[in-house]
Amino acid sequence: MCLKGSRLQPIILVLEDLHWSDKTSEECVSFIVESIAGAPVLFLCTYRPGYRPPWMDKSYATQVALQPLSPQDSLSVVQSVLQIEQVPDPIAQVILAKAEGNPFFLEELTRVIGEQGGLRLTEMVPETIQEVLLARIHRLADEPKHLLQTAAVVGREVSLRLLGAIWEGPGAVDPLLRELMRLEFLYERPRAAEPVYVFKHALTQEVAYESLLPARRQALHAAAGRALEKMYADRLEEVYDRLAYHYAKTDEAAKAVEYLTQAAAKAARAHAHTEAVNAVQEALAHVERLPAEQREPQLFTLILRQGSSLIPLGRIPEILELLLQKAEGVGRLEDPARIGRYYFQLGRVYSFLGDHDRAAQCAQKAIAEAERSGDEDTIGKAYFLLALEALFSSEFLHGIEHGRRAMALLERSDEPWWVGSAYWVVGLNYSVLGEFEPALEAHARARALGETIGDARLQSLPVWGSGIVHSAMGEWEAGIEACRRALELAPDPLHTALASGWLGFAYLEKGDAAQAIRLLEPAVRQFGQYEFRPMQGWFTSYLAEAYLLNGGADKARDLALQALALSHKVKFRYSAGWAQRALGRIAQVGGALSEAERHLKEALATFESVRARYDVGRTHLDLAALAHAQGDRQAAAAHRDEARRVFEALKIPKYVERASQLPATQPPAP
Repeated sequence: MCLKGSRLQPIILVLEDLHWSDKTSEECVSFIVESIAGAPVLFLCTYRPGYRPPWMDKSYATQVALQPLSPQDSLSVVQSVLQIEQVPDPIAQVILAKAEGNPFFLEELTRVIGEQGGLRLTEMVPETIQEVLLARIHRLADEPKHLLQTAAVVGREVSLRLLGAIWEGPGAVDPLLRELMRLEFLYERPRAAEPVYVFKHALTQEVAYESLLPARRQALHAAAGRALEKMYADRLEEVYDRLAYHYAKTDEAAKAVEYLTQAAAKAARAHAHTEAVNAVQEALAHVERLPAEQREPQLFTLILRQGSSLIPLGRIPEILELLLQKAEGVGRLEDPARIGRYYFQLGRVYSFLGDHDRAAQCAQKAIAEAERSGDEDTIGKAYFLLALEALFSSEFLHGIEHGRRAMALLERSDEPWWVGSAYWVVGLNYSVLGEFEPALEAHARARALGETIGDARLQSLPVWGSGIVHSAMGEWEAGIEACRRALELAPDPLHTALASGWLGFAYLEKGDAAQAIRLLEPAVRQFGQYEFRPMQGWFTSYLAEAYLLNGGADKARDLALQALALSHKVKFRYSAGWAQRALGRIAQVGGALSEAERHLKEALATFESVRARYDVGRTHLDLAALAHAQGDRQAAAAHRDEARRVFEALKIPKYVERASQLPATQPPAP
């Protein structure tokens, strides 16, 4: 919206108190900042010293430190608060010396001294802003002071209805609120549904909250929790975070764990995975206060919930450590449903790390345990995992078979997100085989489900899946556009790295090496940090091709060797084929034709062994060009004819045409 509006007229965006933002909000702001670079948009934000925006190092960002108010400006603030033109010099000197040009300190200290009666200085002037605020609070009459403290328990923003529900009096709420607003502790923020009262400053709420005895704070938090449960009885999801906040500060451990878990799930559904992980970690601290028989089952539920959010954040080794720490307790659960979910998640982690044997073993254990409990949901997810494992172990026909079984099971258990994921992984297996029509159909089904449930992740995955297919077919602009759209949709670090890497692949297929390198390099780096080895090796092979296309043969060779080593390590034969072909192309450019032939024939054998027919055809094109360069016209014709036969069978006209044009004096474009 900002970019479209800025085309009509310059736009100014203003955001205050950036230091209060949570991780998800910070990521959202960072995305906006990066999106508007170069557009006629001025983005102004304020934040306290100690906080540093993640985009501050960008060339288009400038930081302006706000200096303390000058003595003259500080005196103007004092005069405004006291509503007098001449402030006695001794009083002015005390206030200005203590506040040191801080506007909020100036206001509050002036009010304290003014409230002491007749502008008389006391013997002890508060030294800090917290002491100033506490002095003001203690000078309030009992009823407004108690209401201010009660409001502080609710939060910085206070719903009138909730405040009224937990207020125990004496005195009516409305006149006390008006008094607190007159004294500028609170101000009203009108809303359509109900009035909301906001503390003038976060420090005011903090000091009022800390002025309560711990037992009284705990009682008020419990009262707020019960009131919210009653007020939102038919729509508790709206206030899971507030219920978690209040019950976490009581001795009701079971409710604290329940609502923190629900808050984590709600945050994860909104792709706020950092907040979800934090909520789970807080819940884990309360599990120790549960009755002994409830601790272990709750512990496993929370760890699985945490793992589901750590995956999109790319914190894969961390999940493995968490799950393995609890491996001994799995047998004590006597709950096959939970055990099945545990092994499914452990298998996903092993799959990311490229440990195919353990991933498959865990998937089979998940299926066995889920069958004991009749949990078709987990059985379907385990078959999805086997389909993904088949992709990374280059058993693509098995991947399609497992994926279809996952679809059938998950459709019966009403799991649209996982049904869509099953379609997506089937589409990927089809695309590597070169079966592009069924691949596009599967991705379209996945994308439709993602749009139906409004899930950005399930929209991003199949969109770049279709982008791969279009790019491989030679429909480069369509492929680039799809992958660019996928990148815009990607809601978290892991899926951003995936979409970015595949957009790089699309540019590589088009022949735009500079753009390909720009996108593939950070993707490779990210997957290295995540220890997502299959994708790291796969994208490294593409990066090698991009450097070759860009004229950097030495860099390309180093990357291709890295890709080959990574692919061999995780037994990802298809990715190894790409690295072998890259090494062949690099050798041919360097004039080492015998070495080029060896690598290209290795690549051809690899692609044939995994039935990747499209890449078999592409490699025959390379071998045809190489044979022509070697003067072997018979071999060149044989490879050309075989390539054309493959592409005709796969119905890829652009490559049928390319094959028909061989032999050529130059090797085919990668």
